Amino acid sequence: MLTVLTKNYSKYSQKLFMSIIICLLLLLLGACATTADKMDKLNSTLRGYEKALRWAKFDMAYSFHKWDSDEQPSIPNHLKNIRLTSYGVGNRSFDEKTMTAKQTVTIRFYNQSDLRERTLEDKQRWKYFPDSKRWYLISEPPTFQ
Repeated sequence: MLTVLTKNYSKYSQKLFMSIIICLLLLLLGACATTADKMDKLNSTLRGYEKALRWAKFDMAYSFHKWDSDEQPSIPNHLKNIRLTSYGVGNRSFDEKTMTAKQTVTIRFYNQSDLRERTLEDKQRWKYFPDSKRWYLISEPPTFQ
């Protein structure tokens, strides 16, 4: 009788062990998919922000920012005359622990009032906010001065 219980217990232990292993593997795969999904969202957000700036849609570009206060600042008047000629992405880094990303962008632009091309370096810092499941730009927007 004792050997029967031991054999049944052994089969039960093996099934339990295999179930635990399968659950752990699924959790690990799920974590990888979650990070990959967040990276896809980051890339999509970065492309959307670039397009908004390229097409001088500064109201849309400002919607990518996470402001300290609840009130979004008004868009400076001089931006209506700004046009981009180039948006070059340089260094890009990602920190999985803090869910932040940094990228340096070289922007070439001109003001329609004087037509002189200028260059600025925009050091962008992005952060993922799990409550809204969205990436926001937490650094200041470019001033185009």
